[in-house]
Amino acid sequence: MDFKRVCYGCFQEKPEGSPVCPYCGFSAEEEQPYLALPMGTVLRGRYLMGRVLGVGGFGITYLGYDLVLEIKVAVKEYMPSGLAMRHADRYRVVLTGRRREDYENGLNRFLEEARILAKLQGTPHIVSVQDHFQENNTAYFVMEYVDGMSLKAYLAAQGGRIPFDQALTILQPIMQALTRVHELGLTHRDISPDNISITAGGESKLLDFGAARFSAGEDRSVSVILKHGFAPEEQYASHGRQGPWTDVYAMGATLYRCITGRLPPDSIARVHHDTMKKPSELGIALPARLEAAMMKALAVKAQDRFPSMEAFLEAVTEGKRAPETGRAKALPRKKAFALIAAALALCAAAGLWRYLWGRAASPDAEAVQPPASVSEPERGGSAQPSLAAYSNGSLNCSLEIPAALQETAPGSAVFLSPDGSCSLQIGFYTYWSGFPVYTLSDVEANSQTYVQNLIGLLQSTDITDYQILHEGYRQIGTGHGYLVQFEARESGGSTMGFLAAFLEGQNGFGCYNLLASFPQGDEAMQEQLLEAVQSFQCLGPAETSYRLCSDEGLPFRFMYAEGTPPWDLEIEDGILTAVSISGSDYTTLAVSALPLTGTETADEVLNQLTEGLVAVYPGVERRGAQRTQAGGGMDWVVQNYADESDAAAVYLSYAVSVWKDQAYFVILTSSQEEQLDENGLKTDILGSLRPAA
Repeated sequence: MDFKRVCYGCFQEKPEGSPVCPYCGFSAEEEQPYLALPMGTVLRGRYLMGRVLGVGGFGITYLGYDLVLEIKVAVKEYMPSGLAMRHADRYRVVLTGRRREDYENGLNRFLEEARILAKLQGTPHIVSVQDHFQENNTAYFVMEYVDGMSLKAYLAAQGGRIPFDQALTILQPIMQALTRVHELGLTHRDISPDNISITAGGESKLLDFGAARFSAGEDRSVSVILKHGFAPEEQYASHGRQGPWTDVYAMGATLYRCITGRLPPDSIARVHHDTMKKPSELGIALPARLEAAMMKALAVKAQDRFPSMEAFLEAVTEGKRAPETGRAKALPRKKAFALIAAALALCAAAGLWRYLWGRAASPDAEAVQPPASVSEPERGGSAQPSLAAYSNGSLNCSLEIPAALQETAPGSAVFLSPDGSCSLQIGFYTYWSGFPVYTLSDVEANSQTYVQNLIGLLQSTDITDYQILHEGYRQIGTGHGYLVQFEARESGGSTMGFLAAFLEGQNGFGCYNLLASFPQGDEAMQEQLLEAVQSFQCLGPAETSYRLCSDEGLPFRFMYAEGTPPWDLEIEDGILTAVSISGSDYTTLAVSALPLTGTETADEVLNQLTEGLVAVYPGVERRGAQRTQAGGGMDWVVQNYADESDAAAVYLSYAVSVWKDQAYFVILTSSQEEQLDENGLKTDILGSLRPAA
């Protein structure tokens, strides 16, 4: 890295002498906020400090760059502006008065936040801490960099509120993460839209554990800056009894804010005169069961609320949980393909599509005849479509975009027309739960699933019907592709047309996905979008968060998300092993295939493995009933076990699938029982494992 040319807004090298970065628009002449470290400071000999991401009363958060791992990070510095200031050397922190005890108490609480996040390392949907240290007479901790926007900003971009199902799509993963937090005896105590982020990968993340405390139901006097409207009445009391029910209230308030656009009245005021209005009283259409669940979470008295986040989650998702093999109603736990991710992060999928519906065909759209199949388009007229050249470095591709469409943000590969009626989005499609893509043949076999999942993400637009009009292989640009044409109708009568093109890339797995939408019947725009798709060129491998695990020593292959969690992978004698260790906690995986001696079923193979398990762990016991799970085109039989006969308990999960003359198995062993079902690598393996070609 050339430090003379580095941009402190994105850490890419900009042209020499250029004050403004051509990649992110950050100006080198932009002043840092008061009290911030100079840009270019290196902490601990490893972390290069860039622009300021946020400033609070007790700390400053910077964009950083890990010079060892060569990745962006977020670095939080303890800087209580009411107690300290920056020394004249611009680095050290010095006290402004004699309140050293207050400063040191705050420093200890700051480091406790780092320790809390360290205990939650690897927990999905919670920002992870990677390092913490003291320097410059203060303290720092290093976190994963979350590239996205806060839920607060997201709501503002959507006009203040969003539909209930979209809000639940965003908040459900956070609620699931909080069940893990509560199991550790922790209470977050500061849940609100500005502490929830939607990443560029479409993932919800819970931030800022600065107010979190080990509660375990104790009555403890603690001070914390309250967020009015989100804090329950027990947080206002000096010895209020706080616990999971405290976070339940705040989550209920966040959900209320999302769907009504209003803050709930302060809880302390509600104790004496409750002016809280139900969403239905504000004209928000909501099923009675869901409204009752949200209002119970917002009960003034703790004993009237749900006692746990798990109970609240069950109440609002009853009968509506997404199946394990699909994501029609759930935000992806891992990074989804860039198409949906960009829509969520930049313009909000449901909000975007609602806007498109509003700009779609006229009320008599039903009378419009659908255009000819795109396999043989009607090229009426002599006018040539106006196209502009476009290339994307991270996707490593180029194509021509209709001049009427504009990119929503530089590098997003998401294009909209000024009136929002037409769109074109480009992404690299690798792995979606239950639908991994290795080649175009996977698209052909799962085209119905693709359309159904996409329609599922648009359900807040009240789609009443959809149909696939045409699909098939065709030459696209200089490569081979598969094209799906479909349409969807909304209850108001508007009908949108879609062109979904999948094209082979150069990654060895996965395919590019181009999705275009237009008002059905607009043949001119359909032709322009088809011209754009036909001009697509793959220039090299695309950047993707997923990697392919494939080796000549393995009879199988699968895709997995790189670095989450940090696994050490080894392959020996046809067995893949993976180990992840965090402090005293550990998780191990073994994946292999055994030749069948006869016609054994997956159940029979599982029973044989259980016999061997009992021989090694005489105290092992089954946990729960045996279940089946579909994934990657294979049917798995899954059984969980536990051996708690010793002080150090061992938890295990066995998954077996039979394919032709081989039995494939995945064995997970962990010191933490919750890892049996919430393990990212295991989920990826079951969802994308394929016998080696």
